[in-house]
Parts: sequence; structure tokens; C-alpha cells
Amino acid sequence: MSAAFFPQDLPANIFFQTPETMNEMRRPGLLLQGWPWQPIFMRSLLTRTTAMKIKRYIISKETRARCRIFQLSEAAAHQFQSISLELFHYLLEVKAISFTIYFRVDDEMIEFIVPASFSHQLVHQIIAARNREYDNVDICVEAKDFKRFEALINEVREKKIEQLLRRDPLLDPQVIRSFVNLSRASQMMVRGGLSPQVAAQAREAASILVSSLMECEVAVGTLSRMVQADPTLYDHSASVAMMSGVIARTMLGRNREDSVIITQSGLYHDVGKTCVPHSLLNKPGRFTPEEFERMKLHTTLGYEEICRAIEQGSVIDRNVARVALEHHEKFNGRGYPFGRKGRAEEHEHGIHLFARIVSIADVYSALLMKRVYKEAYSASEALSIMHNAAADYDPIIFRNFEKHIQKTLIRYDVLEKKALAAGKIIMVDPGLGTRIRKNSA
Repeated sequence: MSAAFFPQDLPANIFFQTPETMNEMRRPGLLLQGWPWQPIFMRSLLTRTTAMKIKRYIISKETRARCRIFQLSEAAAHQFQSISLELFHYLLEVKAISFTIYFRVDDEMIEFIVPASFSHQLVHQIIAARNREYDNVDICVEAKDFKRFEALINEVREKKIEQLLRRDPLLDPQVIRSFVNLSRASQMMVRGGLSPQVAAQAREAASILVSSLMECEVAVGTLSRMVQADPTLYDHSASVAMMSGVIARTMLGRNREDSVIITQSGLYHDVGKTCVPHSLLNKPGRFTPEEFERMKLHTTLGYEEICRAIEQGSVIDRNVARVALEHHEKFNGRGYPFGRKGRAEEHEHGIHLFARIVSIADVYSALLMKRVYKEAYSASEALSIMHNAAADYDPIIFRNFEKHIQKTLIRYDVLEKKALAAGKIIMVDPGLGTRIRKNSA
């Protein structure tokens, strides 16, 4: 294993485009870990310091007439908790809520959905606004209500998982539960920063996964089928964490401690995206060259965030930060942010082993997922795409990965045929090359 990576190993000016930007972001108090509004102000700051044009959401007259709206002071920000769009989607599965949903637009807070007026139509309105290229909006609940929101979301998620396991007997319950633990840790990072408590939760989830890992084909097959069957359960960072742990522990035979750190690295790899403007994250089309340069900043932003969290007491292995920095590097030297090439074990300009593992898990998981700019691919399609770009990956790791995914595809094809012949219900999405068949008896 190569040596740990420390902040002083890199020049300070790699992180931001100008010294002014760097100094502004390092103002005392601006980046307090665990501050719920940190991602909002970071996105705003990144947009301002890079002179980026953004689309601004304008509150309509109808909304101003219907809703109570008030100015949100920085001092009052701690009274509200930002919630992710992924979790907010779960409200489409419920009939009532016991808390108020707020929609922040710049420094105005809209009391958008109160319990008495709850409707899926209003939920869809917020989703539509957040899906567009607006950077001045966010979805919130009062901090005192967050536990009730979280309990409701967990209840919906549990019901969806139960339904999923009933509909597809080929899914492994233990794999699903491990994935849910990782997803909860991932969501804690989104809403709470990288506090010591969040770091402890992430390590616990990673440790549980590594301790409970079963056959590689079972883990990979269940994860792939779950994503295809119910995309609302998908969490990219949790998926990357699980795939990274599987690659490390069962495909490459890494020791337990390395496998736990690699799994954690998957959870943290995209933490820098909390600082990237929504207009980039949600853009349906291709990036312009300038936009792509801004998106690439998530690697260095994530690295610095993790290093700062470590300095402030969060127990995170230093190599987790290095993975956040290097997970878009390519084995052939065509990646970013530095164009590193080959293996760090062999020369100083190489890519760390953990980053080489996470990069494969990241690409595979992303291909399985439907996004605003692309459709989801089946597991076989994803593997084919990666095979055509094999020069991007460490050949030793990728050969192992490819071999195990192929074995998984063959295994589940056989199992599905047997289950169908026995008249069991198999879950299928026609767009992904599978089909639904019910017992005809």
C-alpha cells in the first residue's frame, strides 16, 4: 500500500481558480463542519467566484398569494434542515405529513406545504423546480421536525424494500439491508457535513458491509437488480461504496481494514458535489468546456473538505481524501484533476490503489442509474461500455471485475429461468431487457 496522502503534499492553489476564491472560501466560520447550510452557501460562493451564469427561480404571484413567506437571516439558518431531492421524492408515496415543507429561494423562505394542504401536486411542483437549472433554491424542514420527516421516509423505504423482496425472490435481503445502512450514512453526509458523528456512522456502515459480505455474485446481482427494479431506492454513493467493498474484499482479497476504508472511500468520493451549483448537477445536456472545468472542481473541493474534517476531529483515514481527489483519474493518464497515470505503488505520479478500485465502482454504478442526461443501462450493457474503455482502468482490477460481473450475469440468467419455470414472480423492466411473469396457476 502506498503512503497516506496529506494536504501539504499539494500546492494550495490547486483547489480553486484564483487566490481570491481560495481566501474567500477559507474565511473563518464559513466552513463549519456539520452546519446544515454549508452546501447552500458553498454552491453560492462557487458560482460567484467563478463568474458563472445561473438561472434564478422567481417566486410567482400565485405562490406569494397562497403561502406565508419570510426573510431568512443567517442567524436563523440553524432552525432549518436542508433535505435532498432523492429523499423528498419519497413523499410521493405518502398520503399525509405531520410537518411543514419549506422551499427556500435565495434568502426568502416559503411555507410551501403545510399538513392541511399536502398534495402530490405540490410535491411535484417542488420537484420540477429543483430539477431545473436553478441554483438559488433548496427544500427544507424545520430542524425540530427532521426526525419526523426521517421516520416517515424510513417507513416508506421499508415498505418498498418488503414489496421488492416479495416480487423478486432472487434478491438477497442481507445485501439490501447493508445497502440501506450505507445509504443512510450517505444521506447524513449530504445534510450534516462531515462531523465526527457522521464519520462514525460512515465507518460503522462500511464495517457492517465488509463483515457481512457474502458471495460476490450475490452482492453484485442483488444490487444490479434492485437498481433496475426500483430506481427510487438507488443512492449513488451507497452503490459505489458497496461495489468498492465487494471489489476489494471478494474480488481482490484485500484485508478487512483496507476493505472498510475502501468502502468508506466510496461513500465519500463525491462529497465535493455538495459545493457544485445545481445548474451543473441537474443539466440535461452536455457540458460546455467551461462548465466541465467547474464540475471537475468537485474532486479538489471534496479533498479539501475531508482534510478539513480530519483536522477538526473526524476519524477518517487520510486515503479517503485521496480517493475523493483521484477517483476521476484514468490509468492511461487521461483523467483529472492531475492526469495521473498508472499505479502509485510503482511511481510517485501514479494513482492510489483505493482510487483505482473506486473509479471502476463509480463508473459501473453510474451507468446503471437513470439520470437527467441519460437513460439507465442494464448490467450487461454497462459492462460492454466499460470494456470498450478498458484502457481507463487498472487492467488487473478490471479483469477481475469483468470476470465476476460476467459470472454474475450468467448465474442470474440461469436462476431467473429456473424461477420462471417454477412459476415464481420475477420482477422485470422491459426497457432493461427483463420481463414480468406471474404464476399462471
